[in-house]
Amino acid sequence: MKRLTILLVAVLMAGCLTGCGPATTELTVLGPWTGAEEQSFRAMFHDFETADHVTINYTGTPAVNQVLRADVQKGQPPDVAILSSPGELARYAAAGQLRTVSGLDATAYSGQWRTLLKLGSQNNTYAVPVKADLKSIVWFNAKTSPGLRLSNWSELLDYTAKGAPNTWCLGMEAYSTSGWPGTDWIEDILLHQSGRAAYDLWADGGLSWKSSEVEAAWRAWGQLLAAQGQQSVRSAALLTYFGDAGKQMFATQNRCLLEHQGSFAPGSYPPSASYDFFPFPSLNPAVGPRTFEVSVNLAGLFTDNPLARDFMTYLAGGPAQAVWPAQQGSRAYSVNRTVLDAGVYKDAVSKAIGSALTTADVLCLDASDVMPAEMADAFSRAVLEYLGDPSRLDTILDGLENVRLGLADPPTLSACG
Repeated sequence: MKRLTILLVAVLMAGCLTGCGPATTELTVLGPWTGAEEQSFRAMFHDFETADHVTINYTGTPAVNQVLRADVQKGQPPDVAILSSPGELARYAAAGQLRTVSGLDATAYSGQWRTLLKLGSQNNTYAVPVKADLKSIVWFNAKTSPGLRLSNWSELLDYTAKGAPNTWCLGMEAYSTSGWPGTDWIEDILLHQSGRAAYDLWADGGLSWKSSEVEAAWRAWGQLLAAQGQQSVRSAALLTYFGDAGKQMFATQNRCLLEHQGSFAPGSYPPSASYDFFPFPSLNPAVGPRTFEVSVNLAGLFTDNPLARDFMTYLAGGPAQAVWPAQQGSRAYSVNRTVLDAGVYKDAVSKAIGSALTTADVLCLDASDVMPAEMADAFSRAVLEYLGDPSRLDTILDGLENVRLGLADPPTLSACG
């Protein structure tokens, strides 16, 4: 009897060691953030880990698209992947490689964002926004130019000519993705010159790079660059890291006056800098209501792991969405209305950006983020070539059109919803 009792106690203790305490479960997440941004994202999911005794194995890499593509091809995708290219995620959805998600609070997101999260589907939701950036804005030094507003292209050209050759803070260097700050220029000009329909058609691959609308956008940017003056300024932009360009607005001599960059730009400005922005000016009053270009990091579900489904719902909720924007010095923004309503954004500039991301009349995705990777990469390279020699525009557009015609992976997502 004594031997049997000891055996029973041993069995019960062994069972407790494996089942009496809280179970730890793991899930895998792939995303684009490393360094300080990775730490901000980890703070965002910390509560999910601790509340549910979960271990999230996060891998951050700038080459997230390439890593994900290889993992999917091997049949070993992460549970959740976060991409800065909604078009890339939409192609996984169209191929049946994404799982649908549910449990999102529809009232927390505007109709346009709810449509985007369907990634081209009529009924199913496939994505969750992690954070977003507002584009179609121009930054300036609020101390030296308080209240600056340039509302149309003519005013912008005049201001550029008066400040030449130091008007614009230009930086195109971005390592493997150099040139993308210039693609933002072309996109904004086309959107505000030819309108939403032309922009949508172009981003979707349905408008030729040799069309009058696209060519006009390049030539308008060339006009602005010419007003800036010396070719040496444009050549210097090819070697200037995009994150360093805007710092010159706050140098002692104000070496540049304006920066065309997304809402993340102040993150690289000096801590004591006083800055503000105005919306990208109209080139054509007939194009309709105020339109902003945006970029967004979207999370997609690649496995049937129930824990991963819970994680997606958690990421979309107000408490998680508020974590990154609330961090000291953060320039991250949420498209969840509850974050704006909760007063997370403390200064007037952040409040204006947060409001635009949740309530603007029309938001259009960055066209490059909708295009297939091959087209977007060619676009970035073309910008660098154009800055080096604007006289080669016709040849440059011919090359881009050849890439478009040869695409085997067409876009599946509307840029403007």
